[in-house]
Amino acid sequence: MNSNNIKMRAIASGVALGLATMAAQAATPPTLPTAGAQSQTVFTGGATVNGGASYLTTVPAADAADLIVNIEPAPGNVGQTGSIVVIASIPGMGLFLKLSGGIWIPWTASDPVQPVVTKTLAANEEVKVLDGLVGSDTNLAGMTIQAYVGYYTGDNISNLTYTSTPASITIANAPAAGCPTNTTLVAGTTFAGKPVCQLSGAARITTNTHLTANNSYFINGTVFVGTNTATDNANKISLTIDAGTTLFAPEGVNTLVIDRGAKIFANGTPAKPVIMTSEVDVAGVDTLNTRGKWGGLVINGRAQLNTQSGFDEGEGSTGEYGGGTSPVNTDDSGAVTYVQIKYAGFPITTENELNSIALQGVGSGTILDYIQVHNGADDAIEFYGGTVNAKHLLLTGTDDDALDWTTGYIGKLQHILIKQTTSGDNCIEADNLGSNPIATPRSIPTISNLTCIGSSGVKSSGHAFELKAGTGMNLSNAVIGGTFPTGGEGCILIAGTQTFTNSGASIATLNGTLTMKDSLITTACAVDLKQSTGAPWTTSDWYGAQTNATTGTVDLGGPNGWANGSLINAIPANIPSDSFFDQVDYIGGVKDSTSDWTKGWTFTSF
Repeated sequence: MNSNNIKMRAIASGVALGLATMAAQAATPPTLPTAGAQSQTVFTGGATVNGGASYLTTVPAADAADLIVNIEPAPGNVGQTGSIVVIASIPGMGLFLKLSGGIWIPWTASDPVQPVVTKTLAANEEVKVLDGLVGSDTNLAGMTIQAYVGYYTGDNISNLTYTSTPASITIANAPAAGCPTNTTLVAGTTFAGKPVCQLSGAARITTNTHLTANNSYFINGTVFVGTNTATDNANKISLTIDAGTTLFAPEGVNTLVIDRGAKIFANGTPAKPVIMTSEVDVAGVDTLNTRGKWGGLVINGRAQLNTQSGFDEGEGSTGEYGGGTSPVNTDDSGAVTYVQIKYAGFPITTENELNSIALQGVGSGTILDYIQVHNGADDAIEFYGGTVNAKHLLLTGTDDDALDWTTGYIGKLQHILIKQTTSGDNCIEADNLGSNPIATPRSIPTISNLTCIGSSGVKSSGHAFELKAGTGMNLSNAVIGGTFPTGGEGCILIAGTQTFTNSGASIATLNGTLTMKDSLITTACAVDLKQSTGAPWTTSDWYGAQTNATTGTVDLGGPNGWANGSLINAIPANIPSDSFFDQVDYIGGVKDSTSDWTKGWTFTSF
């Protein structure tokens, strides 16, 4: 028997035996072991309902899902002619070979192998095994489909390299009627056109809980999910929220807290975002100036803080967070993707206010992507230390600060849109640590592709940025547009002695820990740059010392006023050379109206 048949029979046998499925949800698809001629090849693969924002082991039957395998060919194969092979197994139906044009034909190991495509191999090849599969429409609910993907160069299939463990997609059955485990029915009530199940704050949720989209969910009190112990990632319980699910809360301190012993998987899609909102958010009610109606989302993690103990207590009695003297900077609190959070941020007192999202010591194993916070009463999103990264944040109508960080936050952020509307304070307010501005690790997040749009409704004290209490920042490819109050504290304010001294004793000796490169600010902003009394250098000189930092006309437009115009897009981008950052060719949050990543899944009636 030739090597062709030996390898194909091995693949067929592996599919039929149903090898192990993938690991849990991740920001990148799980790595699949490699077999065959090219051991340097890397395969990753998994099921996704949101274009790869996150990957799932099980997808809801009603949602369109893709099964994707990415191939990173061995370096010596890049640029060569290669043929890609896809074989899948469907329970009860057998094996199938995928051909060009998306055609599937029955296949056995003795049949000839035909590639799905033959092409010049790039450094990364994405193979869509299944595209837009809806299990409930295809009678595949409840099944697990497995697929092997491989490639060979030239016409020599004997050098086939393939996934020795299949990529896998499990399609859930349709959810049962009634309320899921750890919720109770609110009889005779509907919200968003669905029956209502209650999440109660009377006792912690300490077992896995799955909120299916056939109900809406009432947040009653401060609902803690998981224990507050330093549980390792493998033993955390999970709160899973399916696409298209709505959670809502009455006015007051009604908050969803994901504690250190838990993970949240809010699995929204572009067509069906997860929505967390107030009970006043119903058709026909004017919510233009609605803010601060409920407590929002809090996630507690085990990553580092720069407090003396390495721990801190969350506002609104949301619990202890941080990792103390043994932080876990890769801590995994789950994934929040394609989610709207509206009308949150309840003010308990003037010194104790809940934010729409509070990320408290959250680690870099957590996924935050495609999140909108609308009309929050305090901050839209605040990072209390930690190392978590985030992409695609739309922060609209915030009453206080849109993006806030403190206590040693060192994560990475990209694709940030901030639009102040009828109220607001700062696009960014940033601290290192108020009680000890020289505490380490110092807050120095790395941020790229941010747009900040001021409004005539912004408070008289509002700024684009307020950088204080010793903070650092490495910001690039940013745009400041709109209007901000003049005669106050300035469009950009740098304040606090240690903010300056931590960043450099003079303009000539700036140390690169507080930067704003490759950016554009309006002329009005440029003439309103200020600093606190006694500063060793001015904010104006600081901005003037930044690489490729310019001032001038900011031509933002499009339906929502945040898409770049031609003047902005004429400015070259310089994206940080880090694998987290998308290597886009524009500054600001959105290149143009045709490529606006906010379309379809966000709330824009403001």
